[in-house]
Amino acid sequence: MRNAQRNARRTAQESNARGGGRGGSAGGSGRGAGRANARRRASLSLDSILETAIATLDREGSEKLTLRGLAAELDSGVASLYWYASGKDELMELAADEVIGRSLRENQALDSSGSSSPRDFAEFPVPEPDPRTSQQTKDALFKIRRLILCLFAQMMKHPWLAGQLIKAGPDGRNAFLYWETAGQQIMRMELTPSEQFHASVAAINYATGMGAEISEGIKELAAEQDREAGAREQIREWEASDPDQYPFIHSVLGVVGLLDHRSEFIAGLDLLLSGLERQTWTGSGRSAG
Repeated sequence: MRNAQRNARRTAQESNARGGGRGGSAGGSGRGAGRANARRRASLSLDSILETAIATLDREGSEKLTLRGLAAELDSGVASLYWYASGKDELMELAADEVIGRSLRENQALDSSGSSSPRDFAEFPVPEPDPRTSQQTKDALFKIRRLILCLFAQMMKHPWLAGQLIKAGPDGRNAFLYWETAGQQIMRMELTPSEQFHASVAAINYATGMGAEISEGIKELAAEQDREAGAREQIREWEASDPDQYPFIHSVLGVVGLLDHRSEFIAGLDLLLSGLERQTWTGSGRSAG
């Protein structure tokens, strides 16, 4: 219901913005304040509002975003923003949904060019599938991996995004379409409907949950004057722990320093997808076709 109301309001406003107000004749009572208000509404398109909101979120974070401040940046009144959103929460949802739309468009462009991943992740090779894996599942895993990396690329650019997705869920049009896009690939795999559902949830939850964890780390590092010194201090604290009590921690200390946010995310993603790949070997699912 909330989505229907929101989309109806958005469609009506976009129609008004294109039409420029009632009546097409020059002269008469159409001039004056009414026409000025129509021009103001038309100039504040949803695209321009979201572009400014996203830039503000990137620069200052969600905590400091206010409708009054956004209206000031747009040289407009707060009331004009309520034409599109009932408040800050809905504006945040719209901004997040716009960024998800960008990830979907990038995924489509990469699909058209046959690319395996966004440019920022081109250095990470796609894992070789097992010979027991069907061709359809191989192709589906390839496309799911790329789709999730496109979303993570947006999370790296917009550190507020992952937390907002956890808060809002698949409520927006693009968020719902993103889930559907992932699900259509999972449907091609030899999995039962129940396995398909849980696979889609696991993939989306990994993207948003791990993305939120990494985004918080990025913000914490950004707040430190010397990022490398902070990371070294953390490793020294782990090294000072008792190796008899924490044998695993000490066994991986040599790996920790080699990881960055991208490699950490991709390593977990590839482990998740390899688990889905192995699930298809059981033959419990329907025949892909």
